[in-house]
Amino acid sequence: MKRYLQLALILIVMGSLLSCASGKKALKRGNYDKAVAQAVNRLRSNDDHKKATVTLKKAYKYAVETHINNVNRAKASNDLLKWESIARDYQQINFLYDEILRCPGCREVVPNPVKYDAELASAKRNAAEVRYDLGVEALKFKKDRIKAIEAHEHFLVVRDFVPRYKDVEEKLQEAMYYATLRVVVEDIPSPGRLLNVKHEFFVNKINEYLHNTRVNEYVRFYTPSEAEAEQLEYVDHIIRMEFDRFSLGNVFSSKNTREVSRDSVVIATRDGEDIYGTVKAKLTVHEKAITGSGLLDFKIYDNDKNKVITQEKFPSEYTWSIRWASFNGDERALSEEELEMVNTLEASVPNPQWMFEEFTAPLYDQVIAKVRNYYRGY
Repeated sequence: MKRYLQLALILIVMGSLLSCASGKKALKRGNYDKAVAQAVNRLRSNDDHKKATVTLKKAYKYAVETHINNVNRAKASNDLLKWESIARDYQQINFLYDEILRCPGCREVVPNPVKYDAELASAKRNAAEVRYDLGVEALKFKKDRIKAIEAHEHFLVVRDFVPRYKDVEEKLQEAMYYATLRVVVEDIPSPGRLLNVKHEFFVNKINEYLHNTRVNEYVRFYTPSEAEAEQLEYVDHIIRMEFDRFSLGNVFSSKNTREVSRDSVVIATRDGEDIYGTVKAKLTVHEKAITGSGLLDFKIYDNDKNKVITQEKFPSEYTWSIRWASFNGDERALSEEELEMVNTLEASVPNPQWMFEEFTAPLYDQVIAKVRNYYRGY
C-alpha cells in the first residue's frame, strides 16, 4: 500500500509539472488561449506560482491582441458570414475575462482584463440578420426539399445567436414542414397462406423503433393510420414489405444408444483402502428439431418518381432443437453434458406462431439497419 501511495504522489507531482510545462509550450507555439487557461488553472491552486504568473501575463496580452486582429481582418473582408467569426472572437475574449475574474491570483497579474459585451451583442445581431436573410431567400424555393433544409439550418443559426429574432420560430416551423421527407411504412399483407400465423407484431415493432429513434432530423415515419389522421397532402416514400416465403421443415427425430464408461472411479473399499475401477452405463440420446426459413421482400417506393428506388430480399432461418437422454447403469460413468441431457425433459415441438416470431427476429435487425443506413443522410 505504501508503494502505491508513493507512486500516486509521484504521478501527481509529474502531472503538476507537466501542466506548468505545457502552459509554457502553448505560449511558445502561439496557442495563447490554451496558455491562459492552463496558467489560470495553476494559479487557482497556487496563486504565487512564478512560472504561471509569467505565462499568464504574456499569454493574456497576446491572446487579446490576436482576437482583436482577427476581428479587424474579418470586418475588412467580403465574407458574408464574417460576423459569426467576429462574434466568436469577442466571445473568447469575454470568456478569458470571466476566467481571470474568478481567480484571485490571476487578478493580481492581470488587474484590468477587457470585455466586449456591447460589441459581442452587436456582432451576434449582425450574424443573425445575415443568416435570417439567407434563410428567407432559401425559403422562396421551399418546395425544393434541399433548399428547405438549407433554410431551416440558417434559421437554427439565427436562433442560436439571437433567440426570438423577428419571426424566426415561425420560419423554423415552415422550413421544417417543407424539409421533412414523409415516409409511410405500410402494413404487411396478410400472410394467410403462411400456416395461419399472425404477423402484425413485426411491423408494429419496426414502427415503434422508427417513432422513438431519430434516424434523420428531416425524415419522419408514419403508419397509414397516422398519415390519414394528419391528412397529409403528400407522401414522399412508401416502405412496402411482404413475406415471400415462410415454411416449416419436417420434424427431425433421432435416437442413439451407446456405451459410456469412466476409469479410475472408486468402486469399493477394502481394509480401509479405496479400490478403483471402471464404471459403465448405457446411454440413449433422443433429439428432435424443426427449422423455419423464408424471405422478406423489402421495397422503398418513391411517389414522385413513381418507381421502386431500392429493393432487397432479406433471408432468415431459425432452428429449434432439443436433446434429452436416459441411461441404465452407473450414473458416475456420465459426463456433465450427458447428465444435463438426462435431466432434460422431452418437450413438444413449438407451434408455427412461435417459430414465425423467432424467424422474424433477425429480419427486424436487417430491416432497421437498412432503413437507418438509407435515410441517415437523406
